[in-house]
Amino acid sequence: MSTLSISVHGALNQNQEVNRHRIPNGVIVGAQMPNNSHSAKLSAVNATRPEKTAIIASATADRAAIVPPTTPTSQQQASSQRHVVVVGAGISGLRAASVLQRHGVAVTILEGRPDRIGGRISTTREPGKAAKDIGAAWMHETSQNKLVQLIPKLGIEYYYDDGAALYYTRDGRAGSQFKAKKVADEFADYVEHFYTANPNAADRSVKAFVDEFVEKHPLITASERKWAPQATREVELWIGTSIEQASSKHLSYFLTERNLYMKGGYDKIVNWTAEPLLKNPDTIRLGEVVKHISWGTTDGSVTVHSQKETGQKSTWAADAVLVTVPLGCLHRDAISFSPPMPASIQAGIRSFSYGALGKVFVEFSEVFWPKDNDQFIYYPAPLAPGTPIDDSSILSYATVTSNLWIMSGTKELCIQIAEPLTQRIEAISDKAVLFAFFEPLFKLMRTEPYKDLPDLLSIETTHWTTDRFAGYGSYSVEKTGDDASMLVNALDEHRGSRLQFAGEHCIQTGNGCVHGAFETGEIAARNLLAVFGKDWDGLDTTARSVSP
Repeated sequence: MSTLSISVHGALNQNQEVNRHRIPNGVIVGAQMPNNSHSAKLSAVNATRPEKTAIIASATADRAAIVPPTTPTSQQQASSQRHVVVVGAGISGLRAASVLQRHGVAVTILEGRPDRIGGRISTTREPGKAAKDIGAAWMHETSQNKLVQLIPKLGIEYYYDDGAALYYTRDGRAGSQFKAKKVADEFADYVEHFYTANPNAADRSVKAFVDEFVEKHPLITASERKWAPQATREVELWIGTSIEQASSKHLSYFLTERNLYMKGGYDKIVNWTAEPLLKNPDTIRLGEVVKHISWGTTDGSVTVHSQKETGQKSTWAADAVLVTVPLGCLHRDAISFSPPMPASIQAGIRSFSYGALGKVFVEFSEVFWPKDNDQFIYYPAPLAPGTPIDDSSILSYATVTSNLWIMSGTKELCIQIAEPLTQRIEAISDKAVLFAFFEPLFKLMRTEPYKDLPDLLSIETTHWTTDRFAGYGSYSVEKTGDDASMLVNALDEHRGSRLQFAGEHCIQTGNGCVHGAFETGEIAARNLLAVFGKDWDGLDTTARSVSP
């Protein structure tokens, strides 16, 4: 059992000092109070600690309308007899809570982080500087992503970063006849065709499949045969894992939908979603680490046990519970359940992996890279079979570097990396060591190669792989042999349960994405409304315009 596995907390005994307080719908909560206990207050959506998540996408149907979050009327509050505990204040938990609250259901959100809400959306802001999304930074599937509707509504600055990219190898910038990327695209088309025609064919790693593809391709050059598998590594910077581990059968390759960079900060979406919930200071409880959930009582109620870092324990009684912690937390048994989760949900969790996409932000005194290109994509040199990778060099790994100068006007680059490199980089605390590792990559990007690099002003990395509340990773990914549909189908099978789940891992269309997580919050809320016999107001429907 992992170190995050939790034992069951029993009921409070008569000798314990208990602070009993009433939450909005009249449910009594008992909190075990140590001598020097204190209650955390919600300070802000964002923390300055560098953390991130990234986003990938699939296809969705029509864009869905967003109903503005509203607080329930006094009449609704008076008549409500239902209460839901939401575990986690990420975007899915916040959205679910706002939908439930809109329907007169009392909600309490228990968030383990002591200092912020937002989960793997984390925006840092400094005076005189552009917002920096350490967490989610892009909107995907913009033709179908309903969160896009909030951009003009909230006045969020944005940038479509789909201009021409520049490609690099160890020898410098690739020329116009470097066609390995096109062969990699052809491979992705073939994979989709192959598994459509052969749905029962065994899964294989992307690396194994692309090697076979180029070996048997009768029309490509010897150079393309060597470099196409390396160009395929660009997908690692989407899915957060290596092509040696990634599933071919469920490959999310270079999607045709446009990608929108949230230069104005993703925290504005979090703030909008949380706004009605923050009107009652008791709704969101920071620093409450949920340890155990008892959901099998004969009277239909649930009990949630949490603990603060100070050791203070609390017990929360409710009619239902919604768990929105990341998939990585579920993998590590961060929360114990009594009775255990349904077997099909457990199997679904085991059938879906968790990736680790990281980012490195580097600010210089001057811009030395091409100013007019959105991204710089680096492909490592092909290795002979059996040759070990030189893990001491950044040039041994594929990277995608975003030009923040053209996006936000800052003299900054953002390098995306994937596991297993992410874990190594996020564990480095010495900034000099960190810069030295990436310096060869920066030198490749110089427009004037004879000049020294300008002064380094700052360098910081994400830390998702060291963050227990992020599940020690970034977002879900299908590795070889995985099948995400098992979890999604299991959740649908148990949609009438008082134990619900939400998050980017709980959906196939938009999994790994903010908009996918947002939608799962709505789905879970509607499920619970049905459990409670409450009519859904029908406002969160698919449409191409914002509902009034």
